[in-house]
Amino acid sequence: MKHSIETIVFLSLILVYSAAVCAEETGGGAAEMARKLQDPLANISALMTDNDIQFKTGDDDTSYSFQLQPVYALDFPDRGFTFIPRAIIPIIGAAPESTFPKLGDPRPEGDSTTWGLSDIITQFFFAPKTEAKWKWGIGPQISWETRTDDKVGGPGWGAGLAGVLVGNLTEQLSFAGFLSQHWSFDGNYSTMGFQPNLYYNLKALEGAFVAYNASITANWKADSSNTWVIPLGIYAGKMFDLSNGYGVELGIGPYWNVVKPDGAADWFLKFQVNFIFPK
Repeated sequence: MKHSIETIVFLSLILVYSAAVCAEETGGGAAEMARKLQDPLANISALMTDNDIQFKTGDDDTSYSFQLQPVYALDFPDRGFTFIPRAIIPIIGAAPESTFPKLGDPRPEGDSTTWGLSDIITQFFFAPKTEAKWKWGIGPQISWETRTDDKVGGPGWGAGLAGVLVGNLTEQLSFAGFLSQHWSFDGNYSTMGFQPNLYYNLKALEGAFVAYNASITANWKADSSNTWVIPLGIYAGKMFDLSNGYGVELGIGPYWNVVKPDGAADWFLKFQVNFIFPK
């Protein structure tokens, strides 16, 4: 387990160094690219990741959550809206008796970490064109039973509704809030997710920012003492312009679960490697 964490940190440092070298050679629109990734309704092509190393889960063990989140927006200016399909592809390393609130309550038994692909969720946002300060999008989401092991399973076959609100509070402070409710078709899963993403973009360093970008969840199928997960923490990142419309964003930050169910992490380290492509 220790070697796994060291390997992740080592590879992250290599990515940071490589991206920094490229950025020094090209320069350019890192700040603009960072703003686009902060806007879930932007007309972009991107591959984002959302990765957590979760400490003190289950029987005081470490668990892992890695998500691939591809997005490719389709713009329809003549019809007055943008269509944004997204996917959440979770790869889980669940320690014995650990809980992942977004997945329900797997609580895997055994004496070793269970690795596998969990259930994929696809989202489809329709965002009207607007000149207003705030914009919004709404649409359905569908979950697919793609799990490779029930110990890392999620909602299974199911559906729900998701909405997004995006706007700039100040010149440097932006907000993007996700709100979703998802149900499984078998009736065993009902979870609400709220992700209030708050970014403060730094003027002194192009493309750099500090943020809060964790998810608050409520598992309506759990008892009242195990319903909510509320993390608090801080996250810092930087976008690097690789020229010709390509960019890579790197970020890292700790979060503490101030409210959590049994088996969930005491705290976790979030790190992201996000890619933006020309469109």
